[in-house]
Amino acid sequence: MARDTLVSWRTFALFVLFPPAALLAVVLFPLTLLIFGWLYYRGKYEAVLESDDEQTDVNSNGSAP
Repeated sequence: MARDTLVSWRTFALFVLFPPAALLAVVLFPLTLLIFGWLYYRGKYEAVLESDDEQTDVNSNGSAP
């Protein structure tokens, strides 16, 4: 059976679209991890500051045991 093309359009589309999608995933995955790490440490730092503020308030009021 003779064919007019070497590959089907579906195969060609996958060949053309997959490399850019793979490159985008390679860039976005580490970026996502960095953002999650930054948010985690920022929240941890703010929680430490908030607990320090609460201890300062308790000590200044004189109601600490």
